Amino acid sequence: MKFFGSAALLALVVVGAGSLWGQDGLQRFERELKPQLEFKSLTYKNAAAKGDNGFVLSNVVAVIPANPTTGDKETTVRIDRVTVDELDFDRLKKDAKDDEIPRFAKLKAEGISGDDDVFSMLAPYGVPKVPVDFALDYRLDAAKKVLTLAALELSLRGQGRALLALVVDDVGTKQSEMEDAKDKARLRTASLEIADSGLMAKVLEATAKSEGSTPEALVAAATMPIGAFAAGQGPATVKALDGIVSFLLDWKQPKGPIKISVTPAQSAGLSDLDKIGQPNALVDYFGLAVDYAGSRPVVTSIAGAQAAAAPPPASGGTMEMSGAEAALSLSGNTLFGKFDGEDVYEYYRKDGRTGLLEGSDISAGKWTIEGEKLCTKYKDEDKECYSVRRKADEVTLIGAKGKGYRMKLLQGNPKDL
Repeated sequence: MKFFGSAALLALVVVGAGSLWGQDGLQRFERELKPQLEFKSLTYKNAAAKGDNGFVLSNVVAVIPANPTTGDKETTVRIDRVTVDELDFDRLKKDAKDDEIPRFAKLKAEGISGDDDVFSMLAPYGVPKVPVDFALDYRLDAAKKVLTLAALELSLRGQGRALLALVVDDVGTKQSEMEDAKDKARLRTASLEIADSGLMAKVLEATAKSEGSTPEALVAAATMPIGAFAAGQGPATVKALDGIVSFLLDWKQPKGPIKISVTPAQSAGLSDLDKIGQPNALVDYFGLAVDYAGSRPVVTSIAGAQAAAAPPPASGGTMEMSGAEAALSLSGNTLFGKFDGEDVYEYYRKDGRTGLLEGSDISAGKWTIEGEKLCTKYKDEDKECYSVRRKADEVTLIGAKGKGYRMKLLQGNPKDL
């Protein structure tokens, strides 16, 4: 949230560079707001009026003085284009009455970039240094105490985009009321749309590398709790969770954006979060809906993996899955089989490592999910990949030459590998 706040402030600051062209909005900013800012310098190449209360600036350069947050170095931020449609100048002035929050703002900053030291800070987490676009559009009805956030959007060009929108009742209208706002505010509706064009893969790969794990193991760690939560939930809730898990499983190449929205039957506050654990509350009470083109029924399969070693129910019911979902269900469990008269156990750790016991010999390796196949790699051996089919606790691995291996899935790590 600090990044969003800084970007919003930066966009507000940049419009202060407007020249004295006689436009009311530019004049007000120069006279009332710009003196409050603490930039070493603020320049732009072109500026144009946008109605009575708007501005368009291009090729903006802001130099931020050295301070602890910038590592005691001057920081230069550049923005290709800033468009401001409207600002609540009255509430932004330094001498505004009391501590009232600005009632509205609609602006966007396109092509934000800057010094390598600042814009490369997230590189270790897989976030590339690319231009950033930011947009903010909100309105606060002070009389009704309703906040309407039409758009809070952050986009890393060519990598991904996130768009948040919401309507909140009973919000505070003063800075001094913000502390109590979290307890009093009631959410009427909200939506989050995420479009990924490679960022998720980069972040997962970088994070996994730093932790000595694999992206597949991180995805497994995130999706397994969702599968456990889905147990006992109704079809509508499972369908919504299917969309979220499917999006995560498609981390290499998502099939379009995902949109997650909530529309509570009654406005909901923080005190209502304890209802989430109730059966179907996510849909019936909070109005959860998920829209993702690649959604498929995967949550039930993952939930079944929590009881992989349990025998089939007396009714004869079984659980069947294949591909990536079957491979993912191995996480945290062990495969057992007999080969050439020897017992073989292979434990698939949740961190992406494996432990292999063949007779009395123990080996350590790594496992990944590549496409729809399960792959393992051990020292001094070639990587081997298998198609996976699972029915209840019976698992079949099919190698590249079509050779099949029938194994049994045991819960956990019975051989302490």
